[in-house]
Amino acid sequence: MNPKLRKRFVDSIEYLRKMDFFRDYSNLTSEEVLERIFRNEIKYSSSWWFEEPRSSPLFEIPEPIPHGLHLLDSIERYWEYWMKKSDFEVDRSLIPFDVKRVMCEAVETWMDDNMGPAIIKRLARISRGVFQPTNVTSEWMTPPGDYKWSIQRVDFDFKGKRHKIQIVLQHDFLVDIGLEELNELIKDIGYQYYQIVDDYISVVVLTKEEAEKLKKERGWKFKYIC
Repeated sequence: MNPKLRKRFVDSIEYLRKMDFFRDYSNLTSEEVLERIFRNEIKYSSSWWFEEPRSSPLFEIPEPIPHGLHLLDSIERYWEYWMKKSDFEVDRSLIPFDVKRVMCEAVETWMDDNMGPAIIKRLARISRGVFQPTNVTSEWMTPPGDYKWSIQRVDFDFKGKRHKIQIVLQHDFLVDIGLEELNELIKDIGYQYYQIVDDYISVVVLTKEEAEKLKKERGWKFKYIC
């Protein structure tokens, strides 16, 4: 790999670790974290159905994408293109590998009864402990696939009360996963869900100060939620 480009990726991991990313790998150097990503030893799922069962599996689930191997191949093939990428784009290619901080969900999804609860579970996992729902259930408000728009209501207990969010799809594409409603529930705690500008639905939980720091120092871009 081009040494200058490799240094950019190592420097990105170094920076992210100072922002509380990759805590599970505190025993490794940033070089070692990068190597494990490239060897696909640190991996992530880009769709909920790779982690949770479907209620009506009609088709065989394909093998998960080896994101680390694909990233390495892309960097080696198109290193000149990667050298022109922004700090934000380099960071964005690495943060999904920290599955306790970032949720990466494909826009095209599998319309299933377990979809909503599975997405809520993934969002709880990256919440830094501030959102831990219990007794999660779901119900389709419109029959899935029968109309252009479909809505799945997800109900759960949180902080002693029953709450709900709506997951909205256009055909089988996710449009809204309820981040605005969830942010309203946790706003008093000082954290918020931020959706990163990406082809995927990439979500991270940050304080306002952390989000501003990432925007100022690394050029991160977020989609408007609230």
